[in-house]
Amino acid sequence: MNTIIKNYNLQIKKYQKIESDSSENEIHDKRVILRRIFPILTAFKINPSKVKNGEKAFKLFGKLRDVQVQLLKLESIDQTPEIMEYLTFLKQVESELKEKVRRFCKKKDLEFPTIKKTSTLKKTKFFLKTEKSLNKLIERVQSRSIDDAEDVHKIRIEFKKFRYKVEVLSYIVDIEESKLELLKIYQDKLGEIQDYEVLIDGIKKYCKKRSLDEVEMIDQFEHDQDTLIVNFDNQIELFIAVCKDVLILNREVGNSDETLNIIDKSGLIEVKTDVAVDAESSRKDQLGSILDSLVIKAGKEDKNNEPNEIVDTEIVGNEDKLVLVKDKANEENNIDPLKVNKSKSSRKRSIDRSIPVDTEHLE
Repeated sequence: MNTIIKNYNLQIKKYQKIESDSSENEIHDKRVILRRIFPILTAFKINPSKVKNGEKAFKLFGKLRDVQVQLLKLESIDQTPEIMEYLTFLKQVESELKEKVRRFCKKKDLEFPTIKKTSTLKKTKFFLKTEKSLNKLIERVQSRSIDDAEDVHKIRIEFKKFRYKVEVLSYIVDIEESKLELLKIYQDKLGEIQDYEVLIDGIKKYCKKRSLDEVEMIDQFEHDQDTLIVNFDNQIELFIAVCKDVLILNREVGNSDETLNIIDKSGLIEVKTDVAVDAESSRKDQLGSILDSLVIKAGKEDKNNEPNEIVDTEIVGNEDKLVLVKDKANEENNIDPLKVNKSKSSRKRSIDRSIPVDTEHLE
């Protein structure tokens, strides 16, 4: 458990180092640090509210972050007179929020509770909590179709809860760095959709107060956001597969302590044992390798027939684009290796929430 406590203390030191900074990157980092600290505290049964002024800081940083995200997006495009006016307005708001953040940080009002070195964390129970978080994520995906940014945002909330639990779990069990990197890629993609939503909503509110026409200002942003939503919807099977693959663990309960060991599940996932994260390899190649390991077969192969279906994945271009290639003939026969089926009468998904784990040694 000392590994988790060391990481907790390291996060606090990182925060204190950038506490007085209010640039876009530092504000983002502060929010990430708080998001990482909260699940660690929860794992040790310490209420995150024990972080003095933690909620206040998170909301304040969030407001500034939302403004800075809009500024970055607008400053990177050709600006119409209307956009330039909105930019001027945002810069004024940013200046006011930065001053609030500066005063808050100067007081050093944010205080973190201490986790005692004698504190214990039962690994199997925490794994089960992480597994439960994944099931909630899958239920959210299954509950309705992905039609707009609100649907994506709800998935993003559940996904972030899952991802930060996985991060805590990675402190005490061996989870491949490349798998964690894939989760980060998806969080970034979901975050980009939400960034567009913040921008569109901000423009709408600005125009409404001033009785301005918002249509031309937001048209391109809505188009770009819709493209991202469609792309994510098309990757939803792979998204779930990546999340499930992180939790393919063997749960063993010892006499005096609980341990978790990573195991391979032959027949379920084709694990390429020669895949290694080489520091000299390109990021694209590393992620391509782990995606290749997610070649999942639908059911058992018939001795006299070819495999039912194989899901292929690849990285395309320079943007870590995830592509799911499906066999049309098998799709007509309702064969889905990830057990994610789209009903013809409804877009709601039926997803197998089971995670292939060895429960033989689980009491």
